[in-house]
Amino acid sequence: MTDSSFRSALFSKDRQTCQKFLSQNLGSSLIQILNDLLFCSVSVEQSSVKGLHPVCVMNSIKNLIGDDRENPSKPLLEFSTKYLCGFDFRSNDKTQLDKVVRDGIGLTAFLGDLEDACQKGEWDDVQILASKTFMASDQSRGTMDVLAELGLQDSDRNAVFIFHLLRAFQFQETKDDNWAFTKCILDWISEKLLPEPHDQADSSPAKINDMMIESCDLSLLGAISRLWDGDYVRIRGYQRELSHWCSQIIISDAGLAPDQNHWLLDQVKRKFILVAETIIVSEKSQSEKANALVILEAVRALSKTATHTQLGLLGVRLDGFIL
Repeated sequence: MTDSSFRSALFSKDRQTCQKFLSQNLGSSLIQILNDLLFCSVSVEQSSVKGLHPVCVMNSIKNLIGDDRENPSKPLLEFSTKYLCGFDFRSNDKTQLDKVVRDGIGLTAFLGDLEDACQKGEWDDVQILASKTFMASDQSRGTMDVLAELGLQDSDRNAVFIFHLLRAFQFQETKDDNWAFTKCILDWISEKLLPEPHDQADSSPAKINDMMIESCDLSLLGAISRLWDGDYVRIRGYQRELSHWCSQIIISDAGLAPDQNHWLLDQVKRKFILVAETIIVSEKSQSEKANALVILEAVRALSKTATHTQLGLLGVRLDGFIL
């Protein structure tokens, strides 16, 4: 899969070859196409990211397409290739690992040292220590999971990114791709000093769900709810940080009335795909379309357990973002 011609075309920003590949292989190679889109999204150069990370967009599109795998949305996949071609990609991932081994700073490393360096914001040391712990763990996902827990100390900034990155990774879990995902989260969290770890709080997404649906960030709620319920090795650490975030939420009364006739209440298989396709042909900018797709996907997830009234509220909120 790492030798995919589609992946190579994405890295080369060869949109014509990407479009040709989609036209010829969509029916037989959907999994490969989605995996290549996800891999390229985590290989984006951090300096070219302004705001939302592209892995959030690609994972959202992957989830939306999953509503009808037998008839995958070509417009959404074409939008994905165009969107990714607007970024620069890292080209030295393997070089960083080779240097660690060659310089002999090698294969003895401790996660505690990596965590301490992250807390202190010693990012040059973090790059070396992350490379060492990754190689020492036989190139497993362990370093990525540690960085994810650290990142959730700043859930406001990082939870949406971390959720989508972890889900993107779990789509295929190809060992050869592990470092790209690890490097992506490493570069993302190094943009801002982390707060100190938090104590476990007596709160959870379930306790604030009703109020959050009415007035707060739906992408964040969707990410935090799914992280909380996820199957992760370090789930206790994730939940500790997320419980703190939930305990700090200040809810304002938005006074919204639910739309009892919103399309969210319709039992239509492709309803989210159809709305997503409407978003990508709208007059919005690329970044506005990307944000709207991530919000739409979060509402899709929240709607699976929402009550009739909550669906009406979600519909009103959603319209404000996508219309």
